[in-house]
Amino acid sequence: MSIRKSEKKRYISIYKPFCIYNMSNRLLRLSSIKFTFSFLFIFIIACSSNEDIVIDNDDDQITEEVEEPEEEIVEPLPEGPSEQEILQSKNDLLQLLIENTLNNGVKKTWYISSASLVNATGTLDVTANSNILDDEFIFTSTNSSDEVSGILTWKKRKGINHNADANSSIANDNYSSPVELDFIINDNLEIVHPDFTLIKDTENTITGEIIIDEATNSKLMVSLVQKTSDDYKIAPTNINFKSFANFNNITSYGKTTGFVGSNNTNSLYLSYRDDSSYPRVRRVYKYDINSQVLDSTEITYTGSEFTSSRLHLIDDQLVVVGSGRVSTMKNTLDSEISTYPYASNLSRAGSAAVNSQVYLLGGDLTVLDNPKVPFKIRSLNNSTYDLQDVFTIEESRTIAEGEIVDSDLYVFGGLVENSNPYELIKTGFKYNLDNGSLDYFDLPKGIFETTACRYENLIFVSGKLPFVENEPNFFFGVLNVETNSFVETSINFESIDPSLVDIEGLTIVNDTLYIAVENISNSKIVVEYVDLNSL
Repeated sequence: MSIRKSEKKRYISIYKPFCIYNMSNRLLRLSSIKFTFSFLFIFIIACSSNEDIVIDNDDDQITEEVEEPEEEIVEPLPEGPSEQEILQSKNDLLQLLIENTLNNGVKKTWYISSASLVNATGTLDVTANSNILDDEFIFTSTNSSDEVSGILTWKKRKGINHNADANSSIANDNYSSPVELDFIINDNLEIVHPDFTLIKDTENTITGEIIIDEATNSKLMVSLVQKTSDDYKIAPTNINFKSFANFNNITSYGKTTGFVGSNNTNSLYLSYRDDSSYPRVRRVYKYDINSQVLDSTEITYTGSEFTSSRLHLIDDQLVVVGSGRVSTMKNTLDSEISTYPYASNLSRAGSAAVNSQVYLLGGDLTVLDNPKVPFKIRSLNNSTYDLQDVFTIEESRTIAEGEIVDSDLYVFGGLVENSNPYELIKTGFKYNLDNGSLDYFDLPKGIFETTACRYENLIFVSGKLPFVENEPNFFFGVLNVETNSFVETSINFESIDPSLVDIEGLTIVNDTLYIAVENISNSKIVVEYVDLNSL
């Protein structure tokens, strides 16, 4: 609707004659004019109260404004990263995995800062388990033109039981060499392999899952952080051993005692040959550290055999290695004992084990046409229990013990056979079981009748020295395999005079080092211990 201004003038003109011809009646005229203006004022106000009516100055009329609908603003979708940006992010992640930014190391090593075992029984926090704490992870690059990829070297060392629950032991006594697993980094920046998926959580943390048993889908949920020099074990320069009750006064016989510990059963095992009866027997003892219960069993045999015993734990079996035969039984000592002879009869051979494989070290006897026989490394066939040659070193070295860290076999000291006076060997060697490389290293002293046990990057080593009356005739030291350094360690015993001691064996159970020593005055075994976390 619109009203022209000329029409408003017409309304006003109606009252103009009245005003001219009725001048005498001023009051009436004024009243009429007042009324007229009031009418017009009310009319104009009524019309202008509609907010949609405006005065159009161009055509001198009042028009109603029609609102146009607002145009919808559509924000453009953000563009995803380009292929080049994705590739750069992948390479940045790979660089984070492999670049060592700490301690000027030649490689970057990750370790587990927290872990949970997930299996059919539920979820268990295994962060504090010693079998988890020694694991190491090393990433290397194998980039190709079409993908960002690499190899993860997992130093598994001692493993865990994948089907463990809250009421069973998580630790496994098997020791494993490193495994190498290929991986790629996908477009989601995941580090993937059929057995694991890992992602970057922070700049210093990698998290994810690792399948440890495909059949049961048991897996580890892990958080990895970079390992620094402070995270490696340090060789102690002094150890004060404490008395360990209720596992003493067992008879020994001249460096022939086997001694090993189990994280799985939290027990100590000891074995030696007893010549006091016929048929001859090997006595085997198991001491439960928690319950302080001592169990034992006997392995009887006939025929000739030298005295040495060596013990190893593989799965739930205790393996007793003698000089001419090997015996197996449950680690509870309550099963039937199986014994298998092998062709060679080895005198005081050393031994070591990895990947469920036992290796025998030396022990060959002198023959007339070769008074200084070479040192042989043999493997014990797990099916036939025959001995198979692995490597031969053309040198005379006898009564020398060894230990394995990852894939490296370390052998310490020894005696040159038929030397008179005794010629003690002041070197050790490292033999890589994967590639066959051989390297020698120096020892602080010449030692023989050696014994050894590993603790992450350390190997504790003891050996016998030439006899000096009223003086300790043993050596004790620690090899750091990470730094290739050897430290001679001063040790003291709480329950026995060091001048009366022959060290028979060393073993570690849950961060505690146990030492079995023979009291040479009565041929009895004494066991002492030290908490390695206190050093």
